[in-house]
Amino acid sequence: MTTESSERTVYRQNARLRLRPFEPWHAVMAYTPDKPALHWLNSHSWLVLELCDGRTLTEIAGTIAEIMPDRDDVLASTKGCIEDLERKSLVHASTDAGEPPAGKEVKNR
Repeated sequence: MTTESSERTVYRQNARLRLRPFEPWHAVMAYTPDKPALHWLNSHSWLVLELCDGRTLTEIAGTIAEIMPDRDDVLASTKGCIEDLERKSLVHASTDAGEPPAGKEVKNR
């Protein structure tokens, strides 16, 4: 899966995702029950995951840019992170209407 360039594409966390923060390590462990697996996320990936609440890539990157204004690669690093989170089934892309973007496979549960 890849991130969509459309401004109508929004990202949301997998509704069945389970998170366990490890504050001293600035990390989180994510469990995906549909495809049983544990994923360790660093603080940047954790932040991106938390911002996947119906925002677009541009909105997520904009929020991160406000927090880390010295980073020049915010959009590229955010896009790469979202692509990784999608591959791990931690987030999914949809249109504002809740439909998957064109060309996305929809799997039955």
